[in-house]
Amino acid sequence: MTSSTNIGRLINLHFFAIMQRLSQFARVAPRHRRLLILSLGLLALVAAHGMALIYRIQPGVSLWFPPSGVAIALSFWFGIDAIILTGLASFLMSPFWGLHGWEQFVGFTDVVEPLVAWLLYCRLWKGSLIFNSLKDAAIFTLSVPLIASTSSAVVGSLTWVAIGKMPVTNLTNSITHWWLGNAIGIMGITPTILLVLTPYLQSWGWLSRSQTSDYASPTFRFPACRPLLVEVSTILFLCISIASVTVSEVSANSNTDFRFQQLSFLSFIPLMWAATRFGVSTGMLMSTFSILITLFSYLLIYPNAILLPRFPVQPEVLHVHKLSLLVQSMVTLLVGVAITERAKVQVELAIEKFRIGEYQARAELSEKLIQLNDSLVETNVRLEDSNREKDKLLKAEKALRTRLSNILESMTDAFIAVNQDWQITYINQQAANIKGVKPETIVTQNYWEQWPGMQGQEFEREYCRAIAESIPVHFEALYMPKNMWLEIHAYPFEDGLGIFFRDITQRKQAEVERENLLAREQSARTEAEKANRIKDEFIAVLSHELRTPLNPILGWVTLLRRRNYEDDKLTHGLETIERNAKLQIQLIEDLLDVSRIQQRKIILNLQPVNLTEILHASLDTVALAVEAKNLQVQKILHLDTAWVKGDAERLQQIVCNLLSNAIKFTPTAGKVEIILKRVDTFAEIQIQDNGKGISLEFLPFVFDYFRQADGTITRQFGGLGLGLAIVRHLTELHGGTVQAESLGEGMGAKFTVKLPLMLDFIPQNKNTVTVDEALNLTGLHILVVDDDLDTGKFLTVVLEQLGAKVTAIASGSQALEFLATSKADILLSDIGMPGIDGYMLMRLIRALPPEQGGQIPAIALTAYAGEINQQQALAAGFQIHLIKPVEQPQLLNAIGQILANLD
Repeated sequence: MTSSTNIGRLINLHFFAIMQRLSQFARVAPRHRRLLILSLGLLALVAAHGMALIYRIQPGVSLWFPPSGVAIALSFWFGIDAIILTGLASFLMSPFWGLHGWEQFVGFTDVVEPLVAWLLYCRLWKGSLIFNSLKDAAIFTLSVPLIASTSSAVVGSLTWVAIGKMPVTNLTNSITHWWLGNAIGIMGITPTILLVLTPYLQSWGWLSRSQTSDYASPTFRFPACRPLLVEVSTILFLCISIASVTVSEVSANSNTDFRFQQLSFLSFIPLMWAATRFGVSTGMLMSTFSILITLFSYLLIYPNAILLPRFPVQPEVLHVHKLSLLVQSMVTLLVGVAITERAKVQVELAIEKFRIGEYQARAELSEKLIQLNDSLVETNVRLEDSNREKDKLLKAEKALRTRLSNILESMTDAFIAVNQDWQITYINQQAANIKGVKPETIVTQNYWEQWPGMQGQEFEREYCRAIAESIPVHFEALYMPKNMWLEIHAYPFEDGLGIFFRDITQRKQAEVERENLLAREQSARTEAEKANRIKDEFIAVLSHELRTPLNPILGWVTLLRRRNYEDDKLTHGLETIERNAKLQIQLIEDLLDVSRIQQRKIILNLQPVNLTEILHASLDTVALAVEAKNLQVQKILHLDTAWVKGDAERLQQIVCNLLSNAIKFTPTAGKVEIILKRVDTFAEIQIQDNGKGISLEFLPFVFDYFRQADGTITRQFGGLGLGLAIVRHLTELHGGTVQAESLGEGMGAKFTVKLPLMLDFIPQNKNTVTVDEALNLTGLHILVVDDDLDTGKFLTVVLEQLGAKVTAIASGSQALEFLATSKADILLSDIGMPGIDGYMLMRLIRALPPEQGGQIPAIALTAYAGEINQQQALAAGFQIHLIKPVEQPQLLNAIGQILANLD
């Protein structure tokens, strides 16, 4: 039904355009607005009297009386003022109805109808001006066209009889005609005007919320489509055709012959079509259109009716037709409101269904997490078992190596003895078997001639080394002629060399496979140990860096509690607390940036940025640090402007990180140089210092995460080792490169950032909007929702000092209960809360009617600092997303933006 309602609004497209042009008149000053409203209302009532005079059938009575519809709408909007205006209009128009002199005061009896309607519907039953429920529509139908019109008909008819303008015999017919004409005038005009114009008058500020019990946004544009135009055209065609057929068969010689008058009930078809298909507003527009086209058709039948003193048709003849139009309008209103109310109920059911689904999803997620945890426990147990098995294998392998060594050192191995001239003096049977000859056949032979593949290879080198250094050697080598692996132990002695060897080809093949496996395992173990070591070092550094600022913070807080210090010491203590708190915030921001980088969730707000402005802003940011160390900063800007496409905040973060790094590692009274120049199609920023420098061993790792040249507890410089890693990633996201150079420790360092230039970009002047710092919150009621009581108390103190009334609540459910009974101007809400979190709270509030706070401006104040958290907050209905801890100027600036948008 929501989509049908949206489609129905297309029918009002041209009307919307007209109202948009008229909206410029809504900017009338408040002191002139009342006079303008009364003047326009009087003009509308006079015009309505003119239309009623065309269809006059007897003194004071018309076939339809549009002034009643206009008067009811005005009285619902503006109360007593509009009721008095109704009497004044009737007084002015009474001469045209046949009242002169003192009889003109009879016109003031017309105030009975709007007065009764206003008292019953607005004051007694508190009805909605845009018929929010079927109850409102039913009460309107009962109290206005029935009770109020009947009251007016009775009082008016009796008054005309009393002044002698009507015989008492016509009293019954007069009351009937009077009531029916007024009722049609009301149902044909009042609901349509209220539904269409009330939202615009409220949005322009002509109707305050205290004057109305509801609020609705004006109709919005929706793109037209051919099927919709055909459907709307069909409805209009049916209304015109039925009205034409109903009044067309009128005898020219008789005022009582209406052959097809009963066919007027066919108008129910297009009216119900419009109401059920497009909603109550479109349905009532079609109903009004049907009444107007019917009246216009009567004028076509009787073109001289405008000039006649009374309409040339007997009123009784038109009773059926008039009752049909009245009933159609009432039924259209009731059906349209019922359809619209049903759509609202469906939306509320959808919201409730969404909440139930979300709770179920959370339960399923919890169950999956429990299962995952159990699986991790089982995996850890299996890993421990695997490690124990691996240790056993390693021990067994070590024992096997020991036994093999002992065997190789025994005489059971192949053995050859050579003299200093490399003549074989002895060979055992094992060696002869390997060679494939008898031992005696090769004794006295030259060793290298018998083993030609060994000369010039590792065999010869090791043998010579053993003899030259008089040390035993042990090695394994491949004897290429036979593709045979030999394990060799060579022992030098006085006359030569004793060589023990054996064929280990099969073992070597198995060993190679095992060594490959062990090598892969050892590499994995090394990497894991390296990662654990880096993690342990980082955790130690992180603990140190986070705890260090806490020491002066807690220390000064304790001192400030115990005694009252004079201004200088108090200022120094507060500055120390603020400085160390900001240091912790920066550490947390760096950790969050690294997390975003690793998850690839950094989102850049790309736009043309002038790098010269970035450099100046960055230098201003680090000015205090430069002054504290008495550093000399030299700026060499070869470009007046250097436009690049990037995120200004992230580009400033790059420059500030590099400058802070240079300042930190530069000694007191040192020098830092920043250069901006163009190289080909790139802008190049160089930041050079004469400080500590970077060792050549650490230089390749300077941009790695969690890496610092000095990670010991005796290090001189603090930090987490994240700044340069963030610089590299942000630079690459902008399509650039960053490079570090240093000749070594004590030789200073130079960092070079290259970013692509926007060569064809021509800057345009832009107006900037600032928020007045002297913000006055007097008269504002601010609702603070945060489960942290300290945060709620802090915000209460800050905002109350600026004149605001603050209500601090600790949960989302309490906030909903508060809005159900009270009213607030601005909402400040945390996101992470037990039960109903900030996202769900905002969605539930936005689903409320405007009178219960559904449109309240809202600011999310949370420690969830990611871009995805900001997007979720804005999607849920918050206007602004602030990150804890928030400073007072930042909070007041956000409230100022909210107030500026409301204006």
